[in-house]
This record gives sequence, structure tokens and C-alpha cells, in this order.
Amino acid sequence: MKRIGIEIKWAAIFTAFYCLWAFIEKSIGNHTDFSNIIIFGMLFILIIIILSLLAFLDKKINYYNKKWDFKQAFRFGLFLAGITALLNPIAHYIIHNSISPDYFTNLIEYQAAKGRESKEVLEKSYNFDSTMYQNMRDILSFGIVLSGILAYFLKTKNYTAPVKVVELKSKKKK
Repeated sequence: MKRIGIEIKWAAIFTAFYCLWAFIEKSIGNHTDFSNIIIFGMLFILIIIILSLLAFLDKKINYYNKKWDFKQAFRFGLFLAGITALLNPIAHYIIHNSISPDYFTNLIEYQAAKGRESKEVLEKSYNFDSTMYQNMRDILSFGIVLSGILAYFLKTKNYTAPVKVVELKSKKKK
């Protein structure tokens, strides 16, 4: 459990933060008036980057004793993104059933009022299933890119991880 405990902890933190962020957006009114949603989206991404940096530092300090190479850091980031993507449907369910159940209705009406698409097309695009899969895809793609960037900058300089040598037992012929 120690091996993946940090990943699970931070994936849970990301999931809880996603729910908290939706609650804040709903409280501010961004789930009825979507005119400021881009600004809040950029702020959300900035906070996710900071949380990711903290997660990487936590793993580097507490598991790898402050020394890791690019491969170890990148592998951590990929695994973290994968677990976070797997937990996302839970957050998605909580958000769209408890925090903001009228989100899709409001978004469809807002987009239709702007004349961007017909209501039928918008209903096919903005529903629970399509946005859940889109969020999972976004988490994975953003996680891969962010993992590469953070792994590059947080790797220990002039450090190569020790190579594990596995001895194979040979079968003796009789």
C-alpha cells in the first residue's frame, strides 16, 4: 500500500477539489450565467497545476527520499492521472446529482440563447455521459502533458535510479 498510497491520496484530493470547485462555481452563479466560465476555468487549471506540483513533491520527498529520475517521476504522474480519471465519474455523479442538478439544462438554454447550435444538438453534446467521458479524456491528456513537464523540472540532477538485477534460477538437468 505504501507504494501507491500517495497516488491514491492525491487522486482523492483532486476528486474532492473538483467537487468543491463545482460548489464554488454554483455558489458564485457560474452554473446559471456562463459568461465568466473561461476565467474560472483558467483559475481551476492553475490550482490543478499547483496541486500536481505538491503531489509530485510529496512523492519525491516521502517515497523516493528526494532523489528520482525522469522515468520515476513521469511514471508517478501517469499513474496519478489514471487513478484520478477513474475517480472522476464519482465526482461527476456528485456534482450533477447533488451540487448542480440543473447544470446541463442551464448550459443548453444559455448556448441556445446565444444561437450557437440548435437545442437538439446541444442536448446531444451536453449530457452526463458525454461530459463524463470528455472529462476523463481531458484528465488523461492533461495529466500526460503535465506529468512530462513536472517530471522534467523535478527530476534530480545527475541522478540515475539504481537498476534492479533479477537472478534467474536455472533448471538443473539430471
